[in-house]
Amino acid sequence: MSPTGRKIQEEVIKAAGIASPIRIGILETPTGFEVNALHAWPDKMQNFFETSLCNFKPQITRIRAWQKNGPHSTNNPKIVDTILQQDYVYAGAGSPTYTVEHLQNSLAYRRLLEAHQEGCVLCLGSATVVAISKYTLPVYEIFKAGHKLYWAPGLDFFSKFGLKLVIIPHWNNHEGEDFDTTRCWMGKERFAQLISLLPHDVVIIGIDEQTALLFDPVNKLISVKGVGKTTIIRNNQVKEFLSESSFPFTEV
Repeated sequence: MSPTGRKIQEEVIKAAGIASPIRIGILETPTGFEVNALHAWPDKMQNFFETSLCNFKPQITRIRAWQKNGPHSTNNPKIVDTILQQDYVYAGAGSPTYTVEHLQNSLAYRRLLEAHQEGCVLCLGSATVVAISKYTLPVYEIFKAGHKLYWAPGLDFFSKFGLKLVIIPHWNNHEGEDFDTTRCWMGKERFAQLISLLPHDVVIIGIDEQTALLFDPVNKLISVKGVGKTTIIRNNQVKEFLSESSFPFTEV
């Protein structure tokens, strides 16, 4: 929702050739566990789209698929079939493991894949981008609840492109005044231990804050946008790509 985010999203919408009015769906699954799920970050995102991207005349649909069961089910076609009507779907903050649990093998996730196949832009941030990795970092469980270090199975979105990725946002986070909160609140030392638990053929992508990684599956090109950089860890080798740089899928 920052000015940097607005600029990047404008660029993506224009590059995708989406005509106004743009149909934007906000998928609320990642925050479905919260008591104030109805008025949490989706409210702020709707306001952001309606004000900051007003030149695209956005038509917002709140996709209130909060959990696998109940009235807001990720398997309820009346709720999730609206995904197929969108030009652009956003999903972001919340719990990565909760997101996986309630999207895995769900109708909502199938609709998301179908929409993307038909050209819908997916804008995924924070918890959601962790969840779509091959292996998901249990951020809350480790950082808040003190669980032992482990990886949970992810949604593995990029497998359809032949990629085995673990994506870590908030790579350069520095909220901790007297302790290391980089690597999505894991810290460098603890994250090094986490890396050792992953299969050797998995590629790790770290994305700085206020930074976006754009995947173009047609041209198999990845671009870095925003104020920070992207870090690629592959076969214990580290590469950094600065903002406005691009690299082919083969890098990952």
